[in-house]
Amino acid sequence: MKWTFEQLKTFKVVAELGTMTSAAEALGFTPGAVSQQMAALQAGLPRPIFARDGRRVTLTDAGVTLLRHARILLEDERKAEVALSGPQSEQRTVVSVGVFGSAAVSAIGPAIADLRTTSPNVVIQATEVDVEIMPQAILDNQIDIALGLSYQNAPQPPLRGVMVEVLHHEPFLMVLPPEARDIADDPGALIEYANATDWVLPPVETYFGRACRFACAEAGIEPKVQHTVTDTAVSIALAESGVGITLATPLMMGLRPTDSPVATLPGNSRRSIVAIARSAALQKESVSAVRDALTHAFSS
Repeated sequence: MKWTFEQLKTFKVVAELGTMTSAAEALGFTPGAVSQQMAALQAGLPRPIFARDGRRVTLTDAGVTLLRHARILLEDERKAEVALSGPQSEQRTVVSVGVFGSAAVSAIGPAIADLRTTSPNVVIQATEVDVEIMPQAILDNQIDIALGLSYQNAPQPPLRGVMVEVLHHEPFLMVLPPEARDIADDPGALIEYANATDWVLPPVETYFGRACRFACAEAGIEPKVQHTVTDTAVSIALAESGVGITLATPLMMGLRPTDSPVATLPGNSRRSIVAIARSAALQKESVSAVRDALTHAFSS
């Protein structure tokens, strides 16, 4: 069965007014044009929809059924047209955002607050995703946009069709055992101490683990990894207890504040918080608005 919305609109008017002539006058068509549309509509249907009653037309049972559904279809078309032509603020759009611990805590709340002012129709739906697979989650359309990571000394390979935009840079910090408080501000003594002390680092197989080791190498440090720990809070707690040095960043420290001495890792190593999205996704006003809100959250 085939029909067009124009045919259904004309059919509805013919059914309601009872004659082709009356329908033509109401629609601004000629009677011949109305008759041709109804003939084309009937040709695409398996059963007759009209029965003649003198000069008037009445609906068969099939015609009554078609009219009932035509009204539903035409009303849905009207609603869609109103939604698309009306103010953008009337359209509620949910954008899924891939997040990880420290970035989520720092950015999602401010971004949501920003959107209430700039794009109140856009709603963020945060989904925690492992940083290691964040780009693939974007490629697989599991999320619309993501907060990811990029390390200066361990860059990720570019992905075709995926946009990566830097939102924030932050340095590596050494979380030291309490005994090192007196040397935290002495780079030379700090490096000597770091090369003679045990370390707590993530596994080398992880993205952060590799980045930590590259950053240490740039600082002139060869860490003796005695404890392999993935969780940031646990790593900082171990440093507090005096078992070794660990690495963190300012945003990571926000998840686990500490009274242990903290020093910036020598060298210029840093990590970057990035926004990751398909280039095509950023053509959507909603996704672009979320990207702008995340950018503003970090710039603030």
